[in-house]
Amino acid sequence: MRRNSKARVIIGCYLAGFAIAAFIPTVWATDELVVSAFRETGPERLAASITVLDSEVISQSTVQHFEELIDLVPNLNYSGDGNRARYLQIRGIGELEQYQGAPNPSVGFIIDDIDLSGLGSAATLFDVEQIDVLRGPQGTRHGANALAGLIYVKSTDPADAFESRIEATVGSDDTTALGGMLSGPIGNNSGYRLAVQKYENDGFQRNITLGRDDTNDNSELTARGKLRLQPGENWQLDLTGLYVDINDGYDAWAVDNNGSVTYADKPGKDGQETTAGSTRVTGEFGDFATFVSITSFANTESLFSFDADWGSDAFWDTPQFGNSIYDYFSTTNRDRDTVSQEFRLVSGPASKLFGYADWLVGLYGLNLDERIDVIDFGRDDFWCIVPCVTPFASAFDSDSRAVFGELGIPFGESWQLDVGLRWGSWQADYADASTTFSPDDDLWGGHVNLSFQTTDTTMIFGRIARGYKAGGFNLDASAPADKIMYAKETLWNYEAGVKYLSTDRSLRADLVVFKMDRDDMQVKVPVQDATGNPIAFSFLTDNAQEGRNQGIEASVDWHVTEAWSLFGAFGLLDADIKRFDYIRDLEGRDQAHAPAYNFALGAQWQHEHGWFARADMTGKDEFFYDYSHDQKSTAYEQVNLRVGREWGDWSFYLWGRNIFDETYYVRGFYFGNEPPNFPNRLYTQAGDPRQVGVTLNWEFQ
Repeated sequence: MRRNSKARVIIGCYLAGFAIAAFIPTVWATDELVVSAFRETGPERLAASITVLDSEVISQSTVQHFEELIDLVPNLNYSGDGNRARYLQIRGIGELEQYQGAPNPSVGFIIDDIDLSGLGSAATLFDVEQIDVLRGPQGTRHGANALAGLIYVKSTDPADAFESRIEATVGSDDTTALGGMLSGPIGNNSGYRLAVQKYENDGFQRNITLGRDDTNDNSELTARGKLRLQPGENWQLDLTGLYVDINDGYDAWAVDNNGSVTYADKPGKDGQETTAGSTRVTGEFGDFATFVSITSFANTESLFSFDADWGSDAFWDTPQFGNSIYDYFSTTNRDRDTVSQEFRLVSGPASKLFGYADWLVGLYGLNLDERIDVIDFGRDDFWCIVPCVTPFASAFDSDSRAVFGELGIPFGESWQLDVGLRWGSWQADYADASTTFSPDDDLWGGHVNLSFQTTDTTMIFGRIARGYKAGGFNLDASAPADKIMYAKETLWNYEAGVKYLSTDRSLRADLVVFKMDRDDMQVKVPVQDATGNPIAFSFLTDNAQEGRNQGIEASVDWHVTEAWSLFGAFGLLDADIKRFDYIRDLEGRDQAHAPAYNFALGAQWQHEHGWFARADMTGKDEFFYDYSHDQKSTAYEQVNLRVGREWGDWSFYLWGRNIFDETYYVRGFYFGNEPPNFPNRLYTQAGDPRQVGVTLNWEFQ
């Protein structure tokens, strides 16, 4: 009752604000472009559900990482399986972790044309210009395929004139950050940009066993470089380099679910070192067509380790726990290399079909090579009397190839029909000491969009899209013979919406209703070994015959006056499993990490003398933590504040995140981890508590 009534209140207030705002003209201007579209265009002209987060939103809503923006985006969630948000869910679809099997994410994650899907820890935000979040299947707007949606992060381009910036931050939990940027022209037609930042904090956990408060810390170094050259008339070469060194601790769990205190004697690490680059060549063949070539590479070495028993010898050697000897630790090292190549050809004025239809054709290829080394250590009174060391090594190689195209057909001045099609093949080879697999799939997807510009300010649209995700395999030897391989998943997406942009660009609003039918939905169920060993888990994936995800997404950005702005975003989601009965009977249950609603409401004040203040409240409904149990999180709301002043080349901010110190949870496990009887219990990982700090910026030319 509480959830339904609360959702109705939020929806009612939101739609009322939408209706009122549509009739109030004001004075302001915004000019965001969707950088990942067929052609760069304003989000109000794109017939799809999209959120565009520009540089102002990024700088005034975050301190360091993309995970701080997630609650601003309708129907976007994440799994806190680690220190940073690495695994994302759009409309309830996405991975919760990756302990075993092939990397095959449902949500695409691109940084400056570099595919880092499943590696979201690299999403630090210093000197980032814009983030596009496209919901629903994507396959013809960008070379990479995405079943649930695509997130595209774009760092700032080189400046036309010399500029530079130094930014320093200090805050609670011993937070410190120092970043610098230089940018300017090289000659008449070229430019460069270099940005470097180092961020650190101690985290919010205190480890009682070790007497430390930095075992769940953040230590993150980011370096970005861009070089823009114009080798000829109407030709442009963009070179991008990225280096991210995430060296975070991982000590977030305790058997008493304290939330801020841990007892591990061997804290883990959640590290990711990524070295990557991309080359984009853009040129025009006269009036015939625009040619685009995008080449990218990335090497990522990651370390994920954790104290699996969450305690120490002294902690477990008590009467409460049967005076047990109990010590477990797990380390996973991954080394992933990716190389991608994309070619696009986009029609020019002289090559439109029938003289009026735009077209795009493209080729895409991605090679992924991943090596995994796992070492599990165990010592206890029960099944591993002497120290047990279990090594595991695997190699995975995959090749994805695709051809895609899109056709834009105008009907008069108001109607537009867009038709896209993608065909791809996926081949992989997997090997470990006892198993080999060579799966392959032929896959196709596409979309049909119909939009109608009712007035200069309003567009309505309908969209049907088909997305896909390749199949895979189970590594557990106990899986039945007919369950070792699981099939590809396909998704049909239906949505309709209305978008509004006032003539003076002061008010932007949108409302989208969607329904997604998932055929052969892939469901991964972790199962603990019968002995109760805390690191002896199987991850068995099977195909549910059917899943359904449906809901509403809406947003409003309203510049009421030159001083005042109001904004809001809302997502409503109903995501359930229609037919599934393997390992557990999940038929009719909600999908994991799919809250029934999330919202963000806020206001910003900007004075003519540079003073400003911003407040936003975000909230999220409860959700199931996983498919292996029926335990849920709790609904929560939190408030963020930022006040400061900008004057001349300087700006100064006081900021606070979760200022009322709301307790909330981002991940939960339900299993046995307490000797001597190992009863199943819910263990939760808390989100960040209250954080406060100050940031100083100095820009000079």
